[in-house]
Amino acid sequence: MKPNALSFALVGLAFGLAFSACGRGERGGTPAPQAQAREVAAVSVAVAKIQMGNLTETASVTGDLQSYNDVVVATKLGGRFVEVRVREGDRVRKGDVIAVQDPTDLQLQLRQAESAMRAAEANLQQAEIAARTQPAQTEAQIQAAKAALEAARARLRALQTGARPQERQQAEQAVAAARANFELAKANYERAQQLYQQGAIPKQQLDTAKTAYEAAQAQLRQAEETLSLVREGPRREDIEAAEQAVRQAEEAYRQALLGKAQDEVAQQRVVAARAALQQARAQVALLKQQLADTVIRAPFEGVVADRFAEAGAMAGAGTPVVRIVTVDRLFFEATLPELLLRDVKVGMPVEVRVDAFPNRVFEGRVEAIYPAVADQARNLRIRVSITNPADLPLKAGLFARGEIKLREYRNVPLTPKLALLEKGGDTRVFVVQDGVAKQRKLRVIATNTEVVYAEGVQPGEVVVVRGQDLLSDGQPVRVIEQ
Repeated sequence: MKPNALSFALVGLAFGLAFSACGRGERGGTPAPQAQAREVAAVSVAVAKIQMGNLTETASVTGDLQSYNDVVVATKLGGRFVEVRVREGDRVRKGDVIAVQDPTDLQLQLRQAESAMRAAEANLQQAEIAARTQPAQTEAQIQAAKAALEAARARLRALQTGARPQERQQAEQAVAAARANFELAKANYERAQQLYQQGAIPKQQLDTAKTAYEAAQAQLRQAEETLSLVREGPRREDIEAAEQAVRQAEEAYRQALLGKAQDEVAQQRVVAARAALQQARAQVALLKQQLADTVIRAPFEGVVADRFAEAGAMAGAGTPVVRIVTVDRLFFEATLPELLLRDVKVGMPVEVRVDAFPNRVFEGRVEAIYPAVADQARNLRIRVSITNPADLPLKAGLFARGEIKLREYRNVPLTPKLALLEKGGDTRVFVVQDGVAKQRKLRVIATNTEVVYAEGVQPGEVVVVRGQDLLSDGQPVRVIEQ
């Protein structure tokens, strides 16, 4: 029976009792009119006493449990699975081997890349040796060509002016200079032959040294012939030959000066050899990383939820292998009304319950309050984290209910919610004093599902919890239940 119906029944009972009393009064005497009116007007009610106690004000939130880490581990490379080591329900630690792909092809490619890297290292060494020796050889060739040019010019002047003692002396000096240049070119050529045999210089440098040697040899012969002509006296054809020798010496000197460009070429070869070596090393590093990727490892500690691959199966890049989830810590996202934003803070404790374990309470905590509203009602979203107990009863996907502890009031008067009447924005109760219901206005400070902490009543006072809808201030009551 609903409370209102019970109240009406109690009122009817009261009227029946009053009518019986009136009948008895007719037979045995008439009661006083005031007493008769009071008995008729009394309303039967149920009451409860205001008790002192503690009240915890909470906010209810709900959501589906989720894992912080829920990842499908996939392959980075294509290849055949040699083994898959885990199955559903297995716990794995970070770095544990989950599966292995066939590494044979990559191992062969790595050996080839390492051979290419060693060849690139040797090429760089040769280029560096050539770059160090090239400038000295170029400078020697320039000096030899310059000396030959000066000697040719001197011989031409000697022929043109005729032989004199001083000219004879110059011709002799030219022979001496040509002989010195010849000895230098010969030494350079012999050294170049040794370096070429050792693989330290390219064939081009050996050819250059040989040319310089042959040119110095020719210049020596020319100087000796010039000295002979000076002694014998010039002839017209000798003068023409000397002029031609000067032109040849000038061309040789110009070519020797152009040899400086070879120094820059040698440096460029070094730069190119270094770049080639870096590329070879990068290829080796790439293949080593790919070899490491054939061993598929757990990215974090968790439990295998699904297994998608089997040993012997072929896989492409990105093929799923297993799904791993963490269950040691879970969370759920919940909607928080805008008005509770000032009360809920990060770090507040949350009592969490799930339907699968109705008699257990799990410890949670408000981990984050999201910075933007979630809907047009300006509700916000919060994240509640939960530590899964040692037996790991909680699973991702379960529905969770949380109670956020906002504040606690200790040793305060507690009024049952059944006693409250709401009208016009005011909260009222009826307090029973000497059989009369007195209306009392309350200021509610805190509330939970059963009682409220409010100002306006005192501990020990009796309030009406059923039948108050039929009461008015000052109306007599009859307590039928307490």
